[in-house]
Amino acid sequence: MKNSSAITGMQRFAKTSTKISWRSGNNIVIYTRVSSYEQAMLNTSLESQRKSCQEFAEHRGLMVKMIFGGTYESAKSDERKEFVRMLDYVKRDKTISAILVYSYERFSRSENAGALTRTLESLGVKVLSVFQDVDVTTPSGKLQQNIFYLFGNYDNELRKDKVVKGMVENLRQGYWVSATPFGYTNTKPKHKAREHVYEINKDGELLKLAFKWKAEGKLNNLEIVEKLNKMGSAINYKSFVGIISNPFYCGYITHSLIPGEVYKGKHVPLVSEELFNRANGIISQNPHKGISKKFKIEELPLKSFAKDEVSLSPFTGYVQKGIYYYKTRAKGTAVNVRAEHLNSLFEAEIEKLKFKQAYERRLADLIAEQLQLKLADKEKEQSVLKRKITEARDRLEKLEYRFVSGELDKSLFEKYREKFEIEVGQITQDLGNNPISSSNLEKAVKKGLAIAQNARQLWLSSDYDDKQKLQHLIYPEGILYNKQKDRVRTPRINSLFTSIISAAKVLEENKNGSFSKRSRNSHWVVPTGIEPVSKV
Repeated sequence: MKNSSAITGMQRFAKTSTKISWRSGNNIVIYTRVSSYEQAMLNTSLESQRKSCQEFAEHRGLMVKMIFGGTYESAKSDERKEFVRMLDYVKRDKTISAILVYSYERFSRSENAGALTRTLESLGVKVLSVFQDVDVTTPSGKLQQNIFYLFGNYDNELRKDKVVKGMVENLRQGYWVSATPFGYTNTKPKHKAREHVYEINKDGELLKLAFKWKAEGKLNNLEIVEKLNKMGSAINYKSFVGIISNPFYCGYITHSLIPGEVYKGKHVPLVSEELFNRANGIISQNPHKGISKKFKIEELPLKSFAKDEVSLSPFTGYVQKGIYYYKTRAKGTAVNVRAEHLNSLFEAEIEKLKFKQAYERRLADLIAEQLQLKLADKEKEQSVLKRKITEARDRLEKLEYRFVSGELDKSLFEKYREKFEIEVGQITQDLGNNPISSSNLEKAVKKGLAIAQNARQLWLSSDYDDKQKLQHLIYPEGILYNKQKDRVRTPRINSLFTSIISAAKVLEENKNGSFSKRSRNSHWVVPTGIEPVSKV
């Protein structure tokens, strides 16, 4: 009896479950989107997504409470208006058990896709897909979902490469491709770069005076800015020198995508070359006036990427007596560490990605096996699209027959022919937007293994920008440093590299190098959440 009382008394100290508590019920919301304004105007893809999602929900006995999206939003950013509105709704309405999308690429192509999904998991909300029907409540299902997100991001990088090449070509032909410069208005912002029309606005007319005053050399930068502000200009002091020294204003194109190159622009110049050169001649006499601080310091590659584990304040940096240090940025925190030391801790952390060379072929096979699931879904999607395009063409052919037979008048024929032709065009475009293939998959796995095997050396041999890219690729949420314990930990690792680490660990544990079915289904699937603390 005493033991029973003692146990009852200690019950309040029992640990609570960390298992995800999924919301019950069959209420869901649907999210649809396309990535361009033109696709949204045609509406065919959005309508197809909506219908597919509703059919899926009806088949599964799910009740659709709300439909979000229905517009064009880039999945590369998780700040989309409809997307955020949907997340807020799901958080407020506790009866929503899942978000249903046409495919996981429609949910998010950003590097934060996994983090968003885990946030929803903490609320008990699942993210379901029509074309990638996996059980996200199981470890293997979560792995597959993460792989789908990873490939969405990979597809983005392929498209980005194509877009950048197009941007470079436009720049070299004199067409501006970035944000509209201060003082101009782009009257055709939804059009292609070659069709943009830049007109000088009110700020531009006042900016002409700034060039004139600067060339005269009688007023300093602050006086010119204050004078312009009184006249109604929105220009600010910090950006003044950058604006005045931009060759765009005298009719030329320069850009970071074409370093060292200058081309005659197609736009209307704000000022003459002669006035531009005179104004910048005055600026060159005092080059530090208005110039921003140097942010890219090679000795401090972990700036902003590393945070203090206690305060979560990002580290900035400084140099004292030739020695570089990291320090916390937020007021009220006081954490300093020598840059050389924190950099070495990060080197040790990234070295953990390395695996035994003898396992490379087996690792490639294991990871490719999981990624083949993605390829299979893509092939299934292509098959469905091919069937739909055949059906659409059949409808178009029947329409033409009815018109020739006199069953339809010309106005109705033209109306529906245009609709069906647009549908065929949209499906054809969707069919062409599936570049994934076995060779691409194999290359992705091969590249991931190559990075993991040589991560430390790649990092050490890279410049500041490439170090940052590599850091964020492997550790999307950065690293945390605990000065008291002098250790770093990684809140999250890219799912591909997590798979490599886990699979390599299982192969190491199995002395004969085999990989059992049991291991494949459980041990190497790393649970979601924060990675274990790594003492270095």
